[in-house]
Amino acid sequence: MIPKPKKMTEKEKHEHRGFYPPFIAEKIIELNEHPEINNLPNTKITDFYPLYADIWVISNKNYQERFWVRQELPMRGDNYGETTLTFFGDVTGVLEANNPPDDPPIKMTLKQREMLQKLYDMVFEYDTDESNPESRYGENDEAIVNDPKWQKIGEYAKLVYEELSGDDLDAWEKQR
Repeated sequence: MIPKPKKMTEKEKHEHRGFYPPFIAEKIIELNEHPEINNLPNTKITDFYPLYADIWVISNKNYQERFWVRQELPMRGDNYGETTLTFFGDVTGVLEANNPPDDPPIKMTLKQREMLQKLYDMVFEYDTDESNPESRYGENDEAIVNDPKWQKIGEYAKLVYEELSGDDLDAWEKQR
């Protein structure tokens, strides 16, 4: 059953546009107002809104400090473990989609595919390196957020997000 479209108020749209970068905010609004889109096959990289959100969260130290470390509402409960687990699943779904016709390849540029694979490898290496803080339920998120190795991954995630979305995160942050 397709959920009924929810007409968002201008205030709700404004709040989403103020919190999320442009690509993600517009996807949230579009999916709310046209939930039937969720039943269409995902065939291009821009169809994978949750992946963009994962990458943006990995790239955004301010988000991590607010919601992973200080547990501010409305994202309370989000943490490093949840974010990376979701990210791994979303990236794997995109990169391994190559079994037509049931599982057609996802349309993206070679550069986008390579950057996405590199980010996956960086996060996986960080996550499995026993010398890094482990945090499955948020218990060491502050150490991770402040870890220079994690911050370097965040910088690369920003480049990946911008390449995939076309958003300029620095420009967006300045105009907020």
